[in-house]
Amino acid sequence: MLKQILAVSGALALVLSLPLTAGAHGAWVAERWGNLGVVYGHGAGDDPYDPARITQALAISEEGAATPVEIDKREKHAILKPEGEPAAILLTFDNGYWTEKTDGKWVNEAKDKVADAKAAGHYIKNSLSLLHAHGALPAFPKQDLQIVPLDNPIGRKAGDPIRLRVLHDGKPLAGAVVTLDYVNQASLKSEPTDADGEVVVAIRNDGLNVLAVDHSVPLENDQKADQIGYTATLSFVAEAHSHDD
Repeated sequence: MLKQILAVSGALALVLSLPLTAGAHGAWVAERWGNLGVVYGHGAGDDPYDPARITQALAISEEGAATPVEIDKREKHAILKPEGEPAAILLTFDNGYWTEKTDGKWVNEAKDKVADAKAAGHYIKNSLSLLHAHGALPAFPKQDLQIVPLDNPIGRKAGDPIRLRVLHDGKPLAGAVVTLDYVNQASLKSEPTDADGEVVVAIRNDGLNVLAVDHSVPLENDQKADQIGYTATLSFVAEAHSHDD
């Protein structure tokens, strides 16, 4: 059985100290009523959001070609409509600026717009969702923060090991701690990634799996924020359910 560490990394601890609407939420793609919905939440939360915050959605073919995905923007969420059956979808969700005031309250504004600002961040959510990946995985376009599977988890079962690589700006991120079951048990963590940004983890669920990682980058001489806070998710369904019932 793979060893799992429960300690929260310093970067994650910082994120969890922020309001849930700012840093602790993630975004990923999951099936909703027969559609591909963009989910924004934390744990079991599936929260409403402004679909304008989805700034990019790309379908990745099994050969690695990237094409834009139609974003069907609803009142409080969005549905993705890719052509055909892509191997994966890459998503960028810009959650905007959040500023802590001196009274401890947080507002969805940049620091230079808040008179009694104490600290502020700009929060970006990246997502890699595997959909119809068969055999070897393609090369994926770079994201700001990214969990890249080195083994294809689709068709495997809970408990099977898979290798992951965490990348920041396309480069390996050492010491990153991956949340192994972001939706159901966020206390379960991986070992820290090695010098190559790699770690071996066990698949948690036969069905939907959502893994997550956080990383913050300090900003200097920026009037709007003190840091950029990234949250990246990797989602996939290990054993796809049947639609025959």
